[in-house]
Amino acid sequence: MTATPAANDLLRLKKLLNDLRDQPVDSSAATDEIISPIYNYVMKVPARPADGVVHWFCEYADDLTVQAATFLLRLFAYNSERVDLWKQKMQSMMGACCACIRGLQEAKWNSRETYMGAFEPTTIASFMEAFDEWELKMVLDSLSRSHIVPGPPATPQQSRSLTDAPPAVVYHLVANIHVLRNSGIQSILQAYPPSNAISAWPSEPVPPGIFLLLLHQDQAIRQWARLHVARCRTAPMAMEKFVDTYPLVSDTMMHVVSLAGGNPTTSGGPTTAFPVQTFAFSQEPAVLWSGFVTALRMFPTEMLKPRQGTGFNLTHFVIGHLHDTGPQWMDILRSFCYLLKRLGSDLWKGDSQDYPQVVFDSIKDNPSYSERIQSLGPRDEKPWFLLWFLEYLRSIWSSPVFGDIMAKMVDFLCEELQHERFQATCPTVMVAAANLIREVINKSQTDETVVQRQAAVSTLDIHTDRFVAIAFSRAFRDPAWDNARVAVRGLITAALLKDVHEISHTVHQLCRVLAEKPTTVNVPSIRRQMWKKAFASVEANDSDGMAAIISVVARSAHQDVLTKKAFNSALQSASAGKAPSSVRPAFDEVNRSLNIFRDGFSDAVSKYANYNAASSVQDLLRRPGVVKDIMALMLCPVEDIQVAAQTLVGQAFDVDIRLDCFRALLKNLPDASLNGIFQFIEVFTHHAPSVPEACTLSKSLVRCLTDVIEVLCALPDGLLHDEEYLKPRSDGPGPGAEIPKFWTLMTQAITVIFMKTPSWSNYFQNEEMIVWMRDALIFGRDMLAQWRVFESAAVASSDVSAQGASKRKLSRVGKRMVNDLKPVLLELTRWLRLTDEELLHQSFALLQTLLECFRDTQIRPSEAVLTKLNKQVEDARAKGDKRQTRLDASRLAKLEDALTWFDDDIQIISDVIPTKKPVEEQKSVAGPSKKGLRPAAPGAIAKQTSLKGTTSRYFGSRSSAEDKKRLEAEAQLVPMPKFRKSEPSRVPVPAQPVKSIEKKRAVIAVSSSSEESSDNESGNEGLAGLVKLQKSPRIKKPTERRQVKVMDLPANAKKSMQERFNRRDDARRIAMRMRPDVSELHRILLSWPYDHTGSDPPWKGEKPQLLKVPDRFADMDHYRRVFQPLLLLECWAQIMQSKDEQPERFECKIMSRQFIDDWVDLEVNITSPLSKGWFLSETDVVLLRHPSGNKCILGKAQGFKSMPFGPQPVQASIRCFLGGTVDPGLQINTSWVLCKVFSLSTLHREFGALASMQYYDYAEMILHPNLAWKASVDESELQRTASIYNVNTPQALAIASVMQTDGFSLIQGPPGTGKTSTICGLVQAFLSSRRGPAASVQVGRSAPAEKLPSKKILLCAPSNAAIDEVAYRLKEGVSGSGRRSVVPKVVRVGAERSISASVKDISLDTLVDQKLQASDNGKQASRDSSSELSVLRADLDSVRRQKQEKQEELMSIHDNTAKTLALEEDIKKLNSRRVALTQQLDRLKDKQKSDNRSLDAIRRKFRAMVLSEADVICSTLSGSGHDVLEQLDFDMIIIDEAAQAIELNPQQLPPTVISLEATRFDYNQSLFVRLQKQRPDAVHLLSIQYRMHPDISQLPSRVFYHGRLQDGPNMAEKTKQPWHVSNRFGPYRFFNVYGGKETQKLHSISNLTEVQVAVTLFSRLRKEFSSVDFDYRIGIVSMYRAQLDELRRTFERTFGFEVADKVVFNTVDGFQGQEKDIIILSCVRAGPGLTKVGFLSDVRRMNVALTRARSSLFILGHAATLERSDENWKEIVADARSRSCFLDVDASYFTAPGTDTRAQLPPKPTRVMLPVPQAKPAPAIPVNLATPQNLKAAVSRKPPSDAPNLVQPANIERRPPSVAAPAFAPNNTSVAENQPPKPVAGQKRPPPADAGGSAEANDGPSKKPRPPAKRQKQAANLFIPKNAKKVNTSIHFLDYA
Repeated sequence: MTATPAANDLLRLKKLLNDLRDQPVDSSAATDEIISPIYNYVMKVPARPADGVVHWFCEYADDLTVQAATFLLRLFAYNSERVDLWKQKMQSMMGACCACIRGLQEAKWNSRETYMGAFEPTTIASFMEAFDEWELKMVLDSLSRSHIVPGPPATPQQSRSLTDAPPAVVYHLVANIHVLRNSGIQSILQAYPPSNAISAWPSEPVPPGIFLLLLHQDQAIRQWARLHVARCRTAPMAMEKFVDTYPLVSDTMMHVVSLAGGNPTTSGGPTTAFPVQTFAFSQEPAVLWSGFVTALRMFPTEMLKPRQGTGFNLTHFVIGHLHDTGPQWMDILRSFCYLLKRLGSDLWKGDSQDYPQVVFDSIKDNPSYSERIQSLGPRDEKPWFLLWFLEYLRSIWSSPVFGDIMAKMVDFLCEELQHERFQATCPTVMVAAANLIREVINKSQTDETVVQRQAAVSTLDIHTDRFVAIAFSRAFRDPAWDNARVAVRGLITAALLKDVHEISHTVHQLCRVLAEKPTTVNVPSIRRQMWKKAFASVEANDSDGMAAIISVVARSAHQDVLTKKAFNSALQSASAGKAPSSVRPAFDEVNRSLNIFRDGFSDAVSKYANYNAASSVQDLLRRPGVVKDIMALMLCPVEDIQVAAQTLVGQAFDVDIRLDCFRALLKNLPDASLNGIFQFIEVFTHHAPSVPEACTLSKSLVRCLTDVIEVLCALPDGLLHDEEYLKPRSDGPGPGAEIPKFWTLMTQAITVIFMKTPSWSNYFQNEEMIVWMRDALIFGRDMLAQWRVFESAAVASSDVSAQGASKRKLSRVGKRMVNDLKPVLLELTRWLRLTDEELLHQSFALLQTLLECFRDTQIRPSEAVLTKLNKQVEDARAKGDKRQTRLDASRLAKLEDALTWFDDDIQIISDVIPTKKPVEEQKSVAGPSKKGLRPAAPGAIAKQTSLKGTTSRYFGSRSSAEDKKRLEAEAQLVPMPKFRKSEPSRVPVPAQPVKSIEKKRAVIAVSSSSEESSDNESGNEGLAGLVKLQKSPRIKKPTERRQVKVMDLPANAKKSMQERFNRRDDARRIAMRMRPDVSELHRILLSWPYDHTGSDPPWKGEKPQLLKVPDRFADMDHYRRVFQPLLLLECWAQIMQSKDEQPERFECKIMSRQFIDDWVDLEVNITSPLSKGWFLSETDVVLLRHPSGNKCILGKAQGFKSMPFGPQPVQASIRCFLGGTVDPGLQINTSWVLCKVFSLSTLHREFGALASMQYYDYAEMILHPNLAWKASVDESELQRTASIYNVNTPQALAIASVMQTDGFSLIQGPPGTGKTSTICGLVQAFLSSRRGPAASVQVGRSAPAEKLPSKKILLCAPSNAAIDEVAYRLKEGVSGSGRRSVVPKVVRVGAERSISASVKDISLDTLVDQKLQASDNGKQASRDSSSELSVLRADLDSVRRQKQEKQEELMSIHDNTAKTLALEEDIKKLNSRRVALTQQLDRLKDKQKSDNRSLDAIRRKFRAMVLSEADVICSTLSGSGHDVLEQLDFDMIIIDEAAQAIELNPQQLPPTVISLEATRFDYNQSLFVRLQKQRPDAVHLLSIQYRMHPDISQLPSRVFYHGRLQDGPNMAEKTKQPWHVSNRFGPYRFFNVYGGKETQKLHSISNLTEVQVAVTLFSRLRKEFSSVDFDYRIGIVSMYRAQLDELRRTFERTFGFEVADKVVFNTVDGFQGQEKDIIILSCVRAGPGLTKVGFLSDVRRMNVALTRARSSLFILGHAATLERSDENWKEIVADARSRSCFLDVDASYFTAPGTDTRAQLPPKPTRVMLPVPQAKPAPAIPVNLATPQNLKAAVSRKPPSDAPNLVQPANIERRPPSVAAPAFAPNNTSVAENQPPKPVAGQKRPPPADAGGSAEANDGPSKKPRPPAKRQKQAANLFIPKNAKKVNTSIHFLDYA
């Protein structure tokens, strides 16, 4: 692009000027060709629009214009019209622009060397002089035009001044010295002195003439000049601006000043070319020095230094006048101070070392200085003449005389100037002294400034007494000393902080020696006397002093004394000469110093607290920085320091214990308190890693942070739950904004602890470290448990929109918080190598929680963590000495399961070396990956070699040859499953056959055929109870799938990866089996609108199809499709049922809420008084309804907390589901009405079983029942079994067959047939057949071999009563080989309150307690300190009351000094007592917490020992899923009463299925029944009963067992009773109650006529047979709760309230497992046209009801109703009629008089025996067979003296083999027992709690169960992990279905 003509001209002009500047030309060379273009350019510069002025020399002109105008200055030497035009423009510009005038003077000076450089100097001088004259003329002309002309001084009438002239003209006057010195100008200044500063002038630089006017004789002119100097903001001037006449002016000023002191030569002043005599300079030295010092501030530093070649030294010039006296001396000193500040050490350059001392002496000894100090007034707070000492010391900082001069200075200030003649100024002088020493100390903190620091400290030590006295003494409390006290306290604080820093530095040096790093070690030296005197001198009411010492002590709060053990290697190195010899003295001095830092602090604090009111202490705490320091002291590891801090906080807020102190601070002073915690944690994270051990510090931090977390997060009053607390404040963002930082710092602290504790442990005893490490781990869990609270608080205090997330989603703050946990997790992985079991338990628990947190938030842990954890797993799988971890199989499974959540999805498609495939084949393989590969079924994993991970610890499996072939074929297609993180329901049905490694004995489930569960029984029971059911569901989030990788691997690589994935899959399956996810149930249920009406639940979308439960299922999806809708139907039916009831309602208030995805967790306070015994469990569903009644929502209880004492409200945690529903307004502080709806305990079990069934090893068996055939047992084996275990033939056959059968075995045991005896025989058979436990020997270890646990039996029953009965029989001994009684090691697991007294001695808790009592550690840890706490609290309250009384008395006293002093002393003693009690209370609480944790650990250890030593573990089905059994493997599982349950919830009897619709689809069918249907002949039947009179047993045998149930020998005689001879009673009667009618009561039914008949029957029986004691022998049973309530009330009205203790009233369900001599069964149902009888038609309940009686069964019912409503009842009525046992009755039947009560009974009908097909003749029953009653009597503790020998062998005749069913000959030796047995002794099961209890339990000490035999302790090492066992457990069910 080409330039325009104008641009080209400018370029040429610029080049021309550059050439002329570099190569100047004179006049001859400056031709028109050169000058004309420059002239034309300058003259054409336009005026500035803003002011209409042409600018040539100022900032408004461009650089080219300035250069051109500067060149044209030579035009002044020419004469022409064009020059005249130039001069006119120049004059116009000079009269209007001050900046152009300044620029002109600079241009004139600069042009001498540039554009005029071609001229001779004399020529230039002449030219400049002429130019100056022209400028003078311009100024005079301009002034004249303003009527300002030279002349005599102005008269008062004249009012004009120079300020009236144009500003530029006056500026010109002072900018050009030649103009200023003109006499006319001088006269004008005198005549028209300016009055004010001219604002139009540039503020800087100061014109040179102004400096001269500072020395003018006229004060007004001097003042005007000072105003213009003051306007200049830049001081000093830049040297490049200090040109032209500025040097002349400075020399002139110094010359004039020197003349005032005499001859300038002798005074040292410079010479000057300025005509001094022509200028009106002042002659007064004070005026001249004042002006000079004002100008001196503006002189450049270069002008202050000695001038080369002139011999003039300004410094010496000023110093030479320091000896002067008079008024000018202060300005001389000020000039000297300027020189000090500007020159520093250069001030003394070239002078001797002593010269600074001479100069200082000249100053301090000058009388003018002393006079000025004496004249200080009260307003002179910071006099400048006392502040120059520091600058003086800085100038000699490196000089050898520094120490001497500083000592002299401080002595001068602290001693000489403290003379009484300086009394008024003493405080100000001490401020200067304190500030001087403090500044030197602060400036000398490096190693290079040791000399200076030592000098300052030495001077401080010399004057310590004076400084401490001023800072803290009462003598200096006068207000005049306030500033001095503040300054001196600051000095003391700085000095003491320097001591703290020095100790820290020495510790750092010692640590470097310990690390073998080269370093020097300085022995610290601290101000011992100052520490002691400071603590002792603080007055009781001196808040300032208290704040000062608190701030000092707080800085050392993190320091603890050094231990020799930790620094032993450094001390030894020093002794050996390998480290500095100063190590030992430095080590000792550090510890001495730390003690000095703290000694006396507590006393000072106590003294302050004793004499100050709460308001005064609060004022102290509100001072800046005090609370921050108090927090540091409360976190200090030194107890005395903690207590001192608590004392202050307690006095301020009337609290005592540490927790309450933290609460008071965080609530009242949150920002400062949090900042204090933050600062301490930051110090900790920096300090702890740098020292060899910080264990004590870490303990203190963890203990206190635990308190802080409780204060912030605990419910209901945790501060973070208060929205007002979290809101921003006017003075800051509020505590909520600081929460993320707090969380981050806590994670950093716990990371440091986890990282460093392993190395710290080397310096402490193991026992001490175990306790500490345990507490650290528990703190980690406590912290993690509250992370959602922290997150919610942080989000609530910030802008939600800024978070980028909804309240219901994880916020960005939450993500950062979880990311902060990554380092914690990384360091925690190292703790998995711990050898202590308790620490390993706690470490693994925290690890699990962390991994679950990462999983739930979908944040992946760091790769380093995953790598380490995978290596831990591999190490644990290694054998021999390669193992680096003690993780057992259960923990490994859990860890592997957790790791699967973070695995990439990989599918191995080949195990051969990859080859190139055709394109089509490659596409076919890669194709599915576009949509995501479907995972292979877990059942498709082939060739499993270990059953530890793939089979349940309870169940094993067998696979047929066809199964194996099929699996191997499938394995070739999909050899490795791809793991998906999807919902379990989406996983295909697992086919679970596994390869049998070794045959395991059967696990037997015993069922009593029709006995069903009591509705009084509670607890989580069922087949699902064999897996652990979680108490509260974890809400799983769908995990985003990562990319699927299809891998082609060589065989060897594939093998290791596949093994790893197999283990992960096994672990995942076990985890899902043990902890089924029931959150989906909660999600569905809690989303239902409670106010919905109708029998069907409010289905989401289309109603699911209801399917009848089939005998076999196609697959898992089919199973789920059948059961899940039925389960939900039952759930809704229970909700609908609850609506008809009247639940208790309570008002509650929402205190806090937390959102987690679509869930909201509410914390509520129940404000209404609760009924006695009302509570919420974690399985309760509740309803929250708004008081208006319009809005409501269902919720699930999460927690419940009630205080036994005090006014605290009851607290509850409730979780609600908001997904797809509208929030009804669950806002904080809103009120709601709460009531229970129903319990989820049953539904949890059922849904959990449904969710986890696909992971069962026997899932295939459940889907496709395939029972094994009965094993063949020869005659000799049968006889041997019957003889050894003392059982009959059917029992022996079942035992022998089961022992040879793997997998499921079913045993059907009708009532009274000896199921318990069979169980005992099975137990002993198993124990006899097992081998002794092997020993685990690990290669390379010299420790003794670890004895592996013995093979065990898990024995389950659905109810506590049933399992207690079996456990009791087992613990009393079983028949063993050689007929010897063998006592197995039996352990009863379960809740202590649910266990019968007869077996409490073998309960797990009891056995653990026995070990605790035998252990010293256990005794100590179990010591209860609650009474001590109560005593301490009472004492503390008493002390507080006494102190309050004393303080009130003290305030009321006036003019009584003695009384006042006495009361003050009393208050002091009470305060000391309060502090001591608080200290004891905190110690005891900490000890109690530690003891409780230790007790938990010891219990856990002993619990594992007891279980490891056990042979048989007895538990309810729900209890079998408890954590304590999770680590165990069982080779046999026996399930009693297994058939009496619905499939998903195997209880004794099914819980009442409310939904008739679900029942219609066979929802209440048992798994036992379904298995039995598949192969009925595979079920073992126990066919001989020993309970019922033959007249009673005949009915159930015929109706329910096809006549196969036979009676034991002589049962008629054994059960014969006196009332059997009565025609009204007898063994069996069906009383047809006519005239009655049922009545509906809510969901139950009653029949008052049957009630009256039962009452009269009971009354007649007691009266007619008054000699018989019927107490505890009668049971009244009904299937309806309403009828039972009516019966109980009527009986109590008729016979008194005590009858309820002697007669058992219960439902059929509740009576399960029990038996009575007499049973009265009320059928209730009656009414015309009634065709359905509900529960009465349930065959199982019918069977239970008819088989409870031993001697007599009386049925009360309406025959017509029963006959037409149910076929079974029709047969029962017909049977009664056929046997003449049917009687028509009403209430009058038993009240009518009659004497023929001993009539002959009707003849018995012939008993019909139905043929039972048998494979071979049944062996004869052994002649020495004992009945179940015989066995029970044999083990009684104290049989009655008159009781017959019930264990006498019975003579039993063997039937011929040709007879199909065995018949029994009479027993020739047994004698029937006519007298009733002892109360409850004849019960098959112990009665429930409401049945009055057992007589045995109430007989006194002699009847207590004897403790089990003491077991030999096994020498098992809990630290060596056991070898993994291969378990193939078979399951056998016993039932009487």
